[in-house]
Amino acid sequence: MNFTERFLSFFSFNLGTKLISVIIAIVLWIVVLGSRNVEVTKDIPLEVITPTDLVAANEIPEKISFRLSGPKAFLRAILDRREDPIRVNLSGAKPGLVTYRFFADNIRLPIGVKVLAVNPTAILIKLETVKRKEVPVNVELRGVAPEGFRIVKTQSIPSEIKLKGAESRIEGVSQVSTHPIDVSDLRQTLKTTAQLDLARHGVQLDGTPPQVVIEIEATSPNYKIKNVDIRVLTSHKFTLNEKSVMVLVRVDPKDLKTLDRSRVYAVIDLRGKPKGKYTESVQVTLPEGVGLVKTIPEKVNVTLH
Repeated sequence: MNFTERFLSFFSFNLGTKLISVIIAIVLWIVVLGSRNVEVTKDIPLEVITPTDLVAANEIPEKISFRLSGPKAFLRAILDRREDPIRVNLSGAKPGLVTYRFFADNIRLPIGVKVLAVNPTAILIKLETVKRKEVPVNVELRGVAPEGFRIVKTQSIPSEIKLKGAESRIEGVSQVSTHPIDVSDLRQTLKTTAQLDLARHGVQLDGTPPQVVIEIEATSPNYKIKNVDIRVLTSHKFTLNEKSVMVLVRVDPKDLKTLDRSRVYAVIDLRGKPKGKYTESVQVTLPEGVGLVKTIPEKVNVTLH
C-alpha cells in the first residue's frame, strides 16, 4: 500500500465518528466564542530583582491587575489558574530611578480573551545602596496585669537588633517597636519571639528576631497550699530542719477546682555540693497560671551526710 492509499485509509477509517467529533468541537467553539462576554480582574504577583548591594527605596506594588473580557468559561479557568510572578529583573541596574512598564502580553490568554486595562501601567523604582544599622527594641504592651499581679520587668533579648534597607529609609529609624503584647491575662512570666513592626519603616531585619521577656509576679495571695514537700537534689543522704513549706499563691478562683497538687513542689538543689551544713532558699514549682507570692519559710537548713 503506497502513501496515498494509507493516507486515504486513515481518514476513511471510522469516518463517521471522526466527522461527529469535529462537528461537536466546532459547535462548542462557536458556542463559547458566541456567548456573552463578561469582565473580570486578574491579579498577578510582582517580583523585583535587584543587585545584592541595592534595594528599592520607595513603595512597590505587590501585584499587577489585569482587567479582562471574554467568554465566562475561559475567564473562570484564568481566575483559577495559579500564576508565576511578573519578574522585573534589575540585577544589572545602578543607583537611581528606573521606570518599568507593563503590557497586555505580561499575562497568558487564550483566543477570545482580551485585556481591557492594566493597573498600574508603569512603576517608578528608586534604587539606593543597602545600609545596615543597629537600633534598640521597644517592647509595646497592651492592657494591664490582672488583679493581684504586677509587671516586674520587660526586656528584649538582645536589646538591640540589626536592620538593613535603603539609605534614606534606614537613617530615619531610631528604634523599632514590637507589635503590642496583651498582658491582661498574663499570670506568669512570658518569653516569646518578638513580632516587630518593620513595615511602616520600609526596612528589613538583618538576622534573627529577638526574644521578649515579660516578668510578672503575684502581689497578694488569695490561696494557701500547705504541706508542700521539699525535694533535695543531691547524691548524699540529708537531714532537713523543715520537711515541708507553705506556699502562698495568687490563682483565679475558677482554676482552684482543677489545681493539681502533684504539680506543686519545692526543690533545693545541692548537686555537686560536698557534705556539710547549708541554709538554702526553697524554689517552688507551680502549674501554669498560678502566681507565687511567698514561701514560708523561704529558707531551710540542710545537712548533707
